[in-house]
Amino acid sequence: MWERLGHVPGSDVDFLLVTYRPGGASSSSGGLMRHTGTEYGCLTSGELILTLGFDEYTLRPGDAVCFESTTPHRYRNDGDVPATGIWFVSSVVQ
Repeated sequence: MWERLGHVPGSDVDFLLVTYRPGGASSSSGGLMRHTGTEYGCLTSGELILTLGFDEYTLRPGDAVCFESTTPHRYRNDGDVPATGIWFVSSVVQ
């Protein structure tokens, strides 16, 4: 679940509260996604697995990420509790 917290007027920038329930993922088919822009995120609770290209990273509370969204990626929660964080997504190509 991605909830929009705010939008910078006149821009392609969104602030989001991101929650992945146990067993949840950003792609129900298991595939990786790509889109224009840049993603910044900071996990505040739970654990989240980020597949980024050919690598996997386990994000824990306080961990932050930043990557070009054109890199194939996917998030999933393999844990028993929700994984929650604040994301900043810019659709602007750098």
